[in-house]
Amino acid sequence: MNNLFQPARGTLAPFFLLVALSITSMFIDQRFTYLETARASIASVISPLRYLVTLPSLSGAWVSEWFSTHNTLVEDNRQLREEERLLNARLQKMNVLLAENTRLRKLLGASRKLSDKVIVAELLSVDQNPYRQLIELNKGSLDGLLDGQAVLDDYGIMGQIIHVAHNSSTVKLISDPEHVIPVQFIHSGLRSVAFGNGSTDELELRFLPATAEIYIGDELVTSGLGGRFPADYPVATITEVSLDKTHGFKSAVARPKARLDSSREVLVIQSRESRQPNAQ
Repeated sequence: MNNLFQPARGTLAPFFLLVALSITSMFIDQRFTYLETARASIASVISPLRYLVTLPSLSGAWVSEWFSTHNTLVEDNRQLREEERLLNARLQKMNVLLAENTRLRKLLGASRKLSDKVIVAELLSVDQNPYRQLIELNKGSLDGLLDGQAVLDDYGIMGQIIHVAHNSSTVKLISDPEHVIPVQFIHSGLRSVAFGNGSTDELELRFLPATAEIYIGDELVTSGLGGRFPADYPVATITEVSLDKTHGFKSAVARPKARLDSSREVLVIQSRESRQPNAQ
């Protein structure tokens, strides 16, 4: 039994020595600043160790935060792409509506300037090739349309009605190869006729007097001759003039004022003569 407690009694002296040393160090540290330098040095030495000890938990937090941020960014990016597609679709629709509104305003403005009564119609179909230039309208005899009535858009004369059904009508454009429209030069007052040649961009004026004063940029309007087209409606602008010295006449090419290949709404002119039967 004595052998068991003998080693324990031998360790008491170092224990009390350490306790005394600790108390002394605490007293010195409390009263004086001698240990500040030592404490700072020890903190500098163990700081990397402290960082290494906390590194696993910090790494786990960083990884978790990175994945969370990445997922959030992916979801936000997906939502933004969907919103962008939706906004682009709405913008395109608004652009279409704006363009249509502009066309209707121009058409309404043109109708207010006309002395003749007009009927607004829309295109149902288009039949345009080098041999035939026709369009179909959504108005017919039930709406007061008659054969021979002039049709125009907000820029100028487009053609005339050649066939009328109850709810639709067919219009031959002034660009049709078989169409001829009486015209007059605003600048000189010269009267002539403009022939269609199958192109929506050109009308031809043939066999003009060689002495006629015709210039590029001259404006053509309806002359009113023949009774089909009321007078003084815009028709075309001269773009080319040529002189045939052999036969002694001039010819010219004119660009139609009307948008023959793009107008969607048109005005049908009800002249005073064509309204008389309806009035009765």
